[in-house]
Amino acid sequence: MRDMSGKVAVVTGAASGIGLGIAEAFVSEQMKVVLADLDVTRLDEQTERLREGGADVLSVQTDVGDPASVERLAAATVERFGGVHVICNNAGVVRSGLSWELSLDDWERVLRVNLWGVIHGVRVFVPLMIASGEEGHVVNVASMAAVVPVAGIAPYNVSKHGVLALSETLHAELAAARARVGVSLVMPGRVKTRLGLSGGDAGPSMDTDSDPVESGFLPPSEIGRQVVAAIRADRLFVFTHVERIEDARRRFQKITDGTASPLA
Repeated sequence: MRDMSGKVAVVTGAASGIGLGIAEAFVSEQMKVVLADLDVTRLDEQTERLREGGADVLSVQTDVGDPASVERLAAATVERFGGVHVICNNAGVVRSGLSWELSLDDWERVLRVNLWGVIHGVRVFVPLMIASGEEGHVVNVASMAAVVPVAGIAPYNVSKHGVLALSETLHAELAAARARVGVSLVMPGRVKTRLGLSGGDAGPSMDTDSDPVESGFLPPSEIGRQVVAAIRADRLFVFTHVERIEDARRRFQKITDGTASPLA
C-alpha cells in the first residue's frame, strides 16, 4: 500500500506511547484514523489535540480483550468512514515477577490483552479488509521479547511469542488466499512509553528527563515512521532497533545448536 492518503486506519492502545506515535504517523500521511484505548480520558485528550491540528480522527473506548468490544470498534469505524484499510493491534500490558509466583490474574490479564487482543483484531478486521477487495494491511506490535525472552516477565514473553506465530501464520494464509492484505510484525526494543507504569497497563518505563536516543530508547514517533515505511514496503518483520538483530541471531543459534544459557 504505497498511497496511504485518505485510507482508514484503526490503532489500539492509541492514547499514549507507541500506539499514539503510530496514529500520529498515519495522520501525517493524511489517513483517517480511529484511536482505540481503554483509557477514555487520555483517549479523548489526544483525539481532541489531533482534531485541532486538522486530523480526521475518531475515538472509540475499547477493551481489546473483549471480542464484543472489538466488534463495536469495527462497527463504529465502518459507520464513520465506510471501511478500514489498516488495523494496528498495539495495545499491551506487562506484569513482572517469577513465573511460578505470578498470580493467575496476572497471567490472564497479560494474555487477554497482548495475545487475545491481537487475535480479536485479526478475526474482526481481516474479513472486512478481504471483503472490500481493496489493499489492506495488518500491523501487529510485538516486542523484542517475541524473539529474545527476558527473565522476570514470563507472561509478556509468552504473549509476544504468540503474536509472532500468529503474524507469520496470517501472512502465509493471506498469501495463499491471494488476498490484497499484507502483514507487518513490529518488534521494538526500548521505546520511551508508559509501559510498566501504574501496574503496566500503559506502555517500558524510563526516566523522562533522559535523552531517548542517547540512552538507547527511541521516541514513539520513530516507531510510527518505521511502521509507515513497513506498510509501504509490505515488510513482514520490522526490527525497530537494528542493533538488536544480533541478539535474535544468537538466541536462535542456541536453539539450533541445542545449547542452553540463562536469559538476558
